[in-house]
Amino acid sequence: MRSLKTLALAGVSAVVLAAAASAADHTPSILTAPPLVGAQVPAADTTGWYLRGDIGVGMNTLGRFNVLTDVSGVATPQPLAGTTWALRSKSVSEAVSIGLGAGYSFNSWLRADVTVDYRAGARMRALDFATWSPDPMPGGQSGPSQLTNSYNGDIRSIVALFNAYADLGTFCALGCLTPYVGAGVGVAQNMVLNFTDQGAGLNPGLGPIVPLGAYARTSAKTNFAWALMAGLGYRVNERVALELGYRYLNMGDLPTMRLLDATTGANTPNQIRVRQYTAHEIRMGMRWMLNSDCCGAAPSPIPVIARN
Repeated sequence: MRSLKTLALAGVSAVVLAAAASAADHTPSILTAPPLVGAQVPAADTTGWYLRGDIGVGMNTLGRFNVLTDVSGVATPQPLAGTTWALRSKSVSEAVSIGLGAGYSFNSWLRADVTVDYRAGARMRALDFATWSPDPMPGGQSGPSQLTNSYNGDIRSIVALFNAYADLGTFCALGCLTPYVGAGVGVAQNMVLNFTDQGAGLNPGLGPIVPLGAYARTSAKTNFAWALMAGLGYRVNERVALELGYRYLNMGDLPTMRLLDATTGANTPNQIRVRQYTAHEIRMGMRWMLNSDCCGAAPSPIPVIARN
């Protein structure tokens, strides 16, 4: 959370300072000649190709977290018959993203680009609790066995999107800021690494039990992904534009994690399935315009001479 606040503060500061510098550059002085009546200055060309780079911090969320058990060759969600099962908690930490892209600006209000982002740093955690009655009961004892499992794993993603944006006009009262909205569709490859399952419980006949645990190999899954964006842009000059924005990103499901025995490496009957990995991101970006004719010196204004 601290990194998210830091990035947001840095982004706001960058846009405000850039806007203030631009306003200062355009403040008239007593040494500046008054504008000529009727002078016409051509508007900067906003069309053409551009490159972009982005960094961001995302607050991630997880959807349904299921533990499945192989019953006669069928992966069956918990709880099984004769058992109880409950997910006590689930969480995922923030992720940092870095992205590159290229696009085309069609006019002063419509543009589109293709971006590729790498997201890392997210740590997934979950805790469940299960009870069941073994048959036969060891030691002739009665009562259910109890077990809790702690799950941990790292998540990394590569997200490729085609994005379209609508710029909603430029407002110069605060330094010529341009609000925008956008949407994107594409694919996301989600990867889970270092996944472990550590359990502890109580058997009525044997007493406390501490299983040696289980793990899952690194696995990946590719899904349909989509995004919604909104933010503010600031045109530093005819070549460079800064952006500070928000993005909601849906990356689909995580791969299914098949649990392996920690001692033998053999398959266990259990696997973990997590649905809907999403993020709320704060992002800072920069666009570089590539069209060479947009930055040439503007023609000298032609004064209109008033005649008496």
